[in-house]
Amino acid sequence: MLLIEFTNAKLIMSHPNILKRLLAALYDGLLILATLFFATALTLPFTKGNIAAENKVYMSLYLLVVIYIFYGWFWTHGGQTLGMRAWKQKLISINGNAVTWQQSFIRLITGLPAWLLFIVGLMLWVKTDIAKALTTIPGWLFAITGFVWVLLDNRSISWRDKVSGTQIIITKN
Repeated sequence: MLLIEFTNAKLIMSHPNILKRLLAALYDGLLILATLFFATALTLPFTKGNIAAENKVYMSLYLLVVIYIFYGWFWTHGGQTLGMRAWKQKLISINGNAVTWQQSFIRLITGLPAWLLFIVGLMLWVKTDIAKALTTIPGWLFAITGFVWVLLDNRSISWRDKVSGTQIIITKN
């Protein structure tokens, strides 16, 4: 069920804030990491245990397809990854319908730069010692750059949601 308010005969859906989005993403990040370990293990018999030697491009593409299938399946079948379900979030199309595989692909691809910036920012931040880390601007700047849109949008809709025609809403269950 959706958290829906009726205000002056208008339908208003609640959207999660950036913190709840990041917590769901952290939960999903752990699940996708385990999935990638498993997917990599499946390739070991074919690569004779030498995964990163010659097939770096193919392996990267393979793992990207695994990530797409992981998120695409959850988003198109119920609109919730396990992290989203734990934090009571659901992905739907702007028109309220279920998300399509095409929307999933667009959402995943357009979200990659934000996550790459976030990871680079965390690496820059953690690399410095604690005293410097608290005052280091580049690390924090990189880490939040991809998520600034959610903070600025009045409905907390990310730019990848705008591009893919989707939105994350809060569920009641």
